[in-house]
Amino acid sequence: MRERKRQARSDEIIDAAMELFRSKGYENTKMEEIAERVDISAPTLYRYFPTKPSLLIAFHWQARARRAALLDDYFEKSVDLDPVTALTDLLHLNNKSIGPKSERKLWREAMAALLRFHDAANDDFRRIKHEFEERIEQLLGRLAADSRISPDTPLAAMTGVLYAIASENFYRMIANEFRTVDEEKATMRRQVALVLQGWLNEKSRA
Repeated sequence: MRERKRQARSDEIIDAAMELFRSKGYENTKMEEIAERVDISAPTLYRYFPTKPSLLIAFHWQARARRAALLDDYFEKSVDLDPVTALTDLLHLNNKSIGPKSERKLWREAMAALLRFHDAANDDFRRIKHEFEERIEQLLGRLAADSRISPDTPLAAMTGVLYAIASENFYRMIANEFRTVDEEKATMRRQVALVLQGWLNEKSRA
């Protein structure tokens, strides 16, 4: 009960902080303003989040938690898709949390915060990477088990390459390099198809 109450308060703080970051800008928002928005004292806020960057990191985790059910559901629904489509749609679904262009500056700030603290093998940046890599490898494993791709496919190595594709296009999207979401998806599909060349079985090539 206490843990649920703490989590609810934490989510409330994150949501309030993001509203202020969007309206005032990250740099122009003070921690005291966030505390006031949720009607708590500044010391109480600092017990939850000791720094502004820690709020951005929490925002990243919150977005991933809210998307987890969608990714779980996708794994079940993608069973009949061809390998290129199944993997492209998985990477694209993961990147869809970026939202509209108005959200992208906030995501750039969040990624900058993660990178500033990326100095250990088990930090938030690495854990976020590992969490999505597990989903990619799970889907690759099913494709191999269903003989949609070769049983000799180097799953770990291919997982790393596919994660790199997702990351590269995530960074390009938050930098507004793509004009549309469809342009991003088409780019990822071409990249995924290149990665899978030589590993598709005859049925999947048809």
